[in-house]
Amino acid sequence: MPSETLEIDGCRTAEAQGPSGFLADMAEGLHAMAQPLTILRSSVAASADANVSPAKRQRYLELSVRQVQRACMLFDCLQDLVVASQIPADCEPVDLAAMVAAMAGDQRAALQEAGIELRVLLPGDLPRALGDGSRTGQALSAGLKVAAMVSAAGDVIQISAATCNHLVELILRNDRVHGASLGSEERLNLRLAQTNVVSQRGEFECTEDPFMVRLALPCMPPEPGFEQHTQASV
Repeated sequence: MPSETLEIDGCRTAEAQGPSGFLADMAEGLHAMAQPLTILRSSVAASADANVSPAKRQRYLELSVRQVQRACMLFDCLQDLVVASQIPADCEPVDLAAMVAAMAGDQRAALQEAGIELRVLLPGDLPRALGDGSRTGQALSAGLKVAAMVSAAGDVIQISAATCNHLVELILRNDRVHGASLGSEERLNLRLAQTNVVSQRGEFECTEDPFMVRLALPCMPPEPGFEQHTQASV
């Protein structure tokens, strides 16, 4: 399934072309990791100062722990990006409706605590997709993570699905304009989502503000006598 390299509000939305695209993704990841590592270096040095009060030392240590966790998550994202770029994807039936329902159930409470509503709208007859379940889950998770990062209290994140031109589409969006550009961490997560989807012969699009991500995978051909069981809404 052919794709083109497009720019939509700063997000590269199609398959990276050859080694240059992979190197650009690695550069994005290293740029994202620079901030937590720089903060970590300063906080560790400050906490080791003999003249620092116990209260400040504790704050520096807590800051260091947060930055280590952040750096580890970014490193995991880079590892997943390398895997998606270098190893062929599986090709099997993927129940996107069940995947979205499970992920929404896991994330809804945390989003509600931040004052963000997660709304899921799925048709009852959504067909299964043909692709790699693990990579699709990573892509959806990355898109939802970025949506949460750019959202604020009172916002609504919506996940909807449809079929079009033999593709099963998932659209994740927040229609509120925030007037801010994506940072390196958000862009790295979108690179991972893009690479995971395109490696399955799928399509990927995104816009920054208002935020929108579209993931599309080939439809699974219907089997004779097969009765699909999907959830209409969550």
